[in-house]
Amino acid sequence: MVWTYHQYSGDLYHNDRLVYRGGYSGKGIHKNNPASESIRGKGPIPRGKYTIGGYTSSKGPMTIILEPCDCNNMYGRDLFRIHGDSRENPGQASEGCIIVGPDARREIISSVDRELVVE
Repeated sequence: MVWTYHQYSGDLYHNDRLVYRGGYSGKGIHKNNPASESIRGKGPIPRGKYTIGGYTSSKGPMTIILEPCDCNNMYGRDLFRIHGDSRENPGQASEGCIIVGPDARREIISSVDRELVVE
């Protein structure tokens, strides 16, 4: 089964069930903007397939590591994660990482499904 993140809306699904509405990836005018996926540090996570790895606390609690498929066009970008929003500057925590709430991250971590498709 698969996790799906919609780049243009920020919605996260698991097996076609909405898990989180209104997440985001990217910053400023590039946030959730598919045309900006090639812009390092500003655009959203590039479309494609990712393997959901382990998790750390590098960007806050439950920071989930994403490994891109070799078949993706990553535009020279790397180190994508799924993590929480900034408390000090809400809506500005992403340089391309996927930002969703703690319940969604907890569900991803506890799931046996390790495939994420970004559309």
